[in-house]
Amino acid sequence: MIERDDAIAYITKLERDLQAAHSRIAALEREAALQARYARDLDRRLAALLSVSAALLISHDIDSIIQLVVQQAVDLFPGTAAAHIYLSEHEVEGRLRLRASAPNPASAPPFPVLAEMAAKAPRALLLNGPELEYVIHQQNSAHLPAINDCLWPQSVLLAPLRIEQQRLGALVICGEQLSHLYHPRDLPFVQALADLTVIAIDEVQQRQRAAALHRDLVHTQSLRAEAEARLNAAQAQLLQSAKLAAVGELSASVAHEINNPLYAARNSLYLVEQDLPPDAPQRTFLTIAQQELGRIARIITRMRDFYRPSRGELTSANINALLRETLELVTTHLRHNHVTVRTRLANDLPPIVAHADQLRQVFLNVILNACDAMPSGGELTVSSELIAARPGAPATLAISITDTGVGIAPEHIPHLFEPFYTTKPHGTGLGLAISAHIVTQHGGRITVDSQPGVGTTFTILLPLEAPATAS
Repeated sequence: MIERDDAIAYITKLERDLQAAHSRIAALEREAALQARYARDLDRRLAALLSVSAALLISHDIDSIIQLVVQQAVDLFPGTAAAHIYLSEHEVEGRLRLRASAPNPASAPPFPVLAEMAAKAPRALLLNGPELEYVIHQQNSAHLPAINDCLWPQSVLLAPLRIEQQRLGALVICGEQLSHLYHPRDLPFVQALADLTVIAIDEVQQRQRAAALHRDLVHTQSLRAEAEARLNAAQAQLLQSAKLAAVGELSASVAHEINNPLYAARNSLYLVEQDLPPDAPQRTFLTIAQQELGRIARIITRMRDFYRPSRGELTSANINALLRETLELVTTHLRHNHVTVRTRLANDLPPIVAHADQLRQVFLNVILNACDAMPSGGELTVSSELIAARPGAPATLAISITDTGVGIAPEHIPHLFEPFYTTKPHGTGLGLAISAHIVTQHGGRITVDSQPGVGTTFTILLPLEAPATAS
């Protein structure tokens, strides 16, 4: 009897052990299933993060990046009602502005106080229940009516958008109201998503800064090149002015030295003339000599005052008349060199205040140079026109003299108006330099456009009113 009771007890013990083993097996199976579910969820989230990372690499716009992130956040964390991204405003330090929401802003209300808390946090945060409720109540009172009209989330994930010491914003993920709580294991994933976001945003900003720096560099280089060009032009102008000053000083010196013996010669002729009888045949030669000496005296006077024309010499001048007179002077020369002349003179050009003789000298010098450039003949075109000025600026007369000659090599053009620079075998190098100086004294400028083998155009631009410096 005792042996039977022992057997029954032993069997009962075995049954309990077996039942306990089954319970442990069931618990292990449940744990294994849970771990498998966690593993699958981990794989899914890692795959989602890789997908987000790949998408962010090809995004080059901040708005596109943050919109992609909030959309992926909703899918990455099941039970999410809304995801919001706040970014810092550069205009106001420390202020955050809502820039993106998904699936839509109305699905869960934004709470700026949560964004501010997330932006200041060193790492991702999880807020649930009463703790979250307390934080929301810190919301600015101006937003309380909107908060009270909606259901508060019971769980939120917060992550700062920061790189090194720079705070760019915050990521706020809100769970569905009254039905979902996030878990601490979600924190690494929300922080990873925030880190990917801030890296993508920083890359775009760095690219924008680099582009801005490149534009600034190009602009600076352009300004530097422009400044160097102006400096070179100023130096060239200074050199030319120095050469012209030397020419002027030489002319004044020569005129002074010639004037004294010329005065003595004229006085001597006058005395000789006083001793001759009225019908003396020598009087004819004395008269010619006096006239020629007088002409020399006038030339010397003009040479002395050439670089200092008096205001009294400036009169109202008709440019078309001056051009016709100049062409009339060289008609025989042009015909001898087989040069055909065409004129395109604008009608009703207003007169200008100028030194007529000096302008005639400029036109004559340019026309003769054009004739020299056509040794086998060609066509000379002389034109004039009034250039309409912009409002508030004086009008300008443009005189163009164009030939069909051999042209000017590009390396010679920058030096054409320098004194003593010439390409002619027997030239003095003063013609164009003096012409340019005369035009400058009248407040104008002279330009040249030439193509070797095709021809050259000299353009003389003159203001209607003479500058004050001409006096």
